[in-house]
Amino acid sequence: MTERKDYSGEFDPDFRFEDLSKEALVRLVREYALIVHLLDRSTLISVGMRYGQQVVEEVAIEEWKGASPVYTQRVRDIMKIDGDGVSAIFKCLQLDPGFAQHYMDVEYELISETHGFFQLRSCGALLDVEPFGERSIKGMCHTIEDGTFDITAQAVNPKARIRPVHRPPRVPAGRVPHCRWEVIIDDDTEVLPEADITRMTRGTTAATHRFPPLRDGTPHIPE
Repeated sequence: MTERKDYSGEFDPDFRFEDLSKEALVRLVREYALIVHLLDRSTLISVGMRYGQQVVEEVAIEEWKGASPVYTQRVRDIMKIDGDGVSAIFKCLQLDPGFAQHYMDVEYELISETHGFFQLRSCGALLDVEPFGERSIKGMCHTIEDGTFDITAQAVNPKARIRPVHRPPRVPAGRVPHCRWEVIIDDDTEVLPEADITRMTRGTTAATHRFPPLRDGTPHIPE
């Protein structure tokens, strides 16, 4: 079968992603990563309209705690990301839908397997909330990230932590990069217990679903 560069032409009731070319898949993955942010915006905007900013922050933290450890492991499985050092953490962040490429312009600096930095030269999420003032900025860049970043890193290594070097509100205004973060793996790091929402999420059909092989028999999870 000839690879499709797009989905122009007639409808195909048997269409599958594996029918698409690499270039078409890259376009689709970019859009899907951005759709994650659109879904998040629409959900949290509706929560905020009804219940206010504090509840938005509480829900966002629980949402991230529930999903991030689960999808991080699934991505590690299909992409064969081994190890538990900072390089493995960075690989997972590079593939994380929360860091949609180009919408989030992320740069990484690997110092060693126990130390590294990443920074966002541009953050689409920040540009969304900056017009609403410092309260909204701190809600996202302080309250939510302080409540979730360690959860993401500890999905790879329980002794990892992520701390800000600098972050918004931007001082001076217009500062680039928008934020910079330090990742450290240290035996003295407190290991966070698994949150109830994470345990519950692990039991969902989405978390336990297993994809069948591709049409040519290639397994979904590489052997």
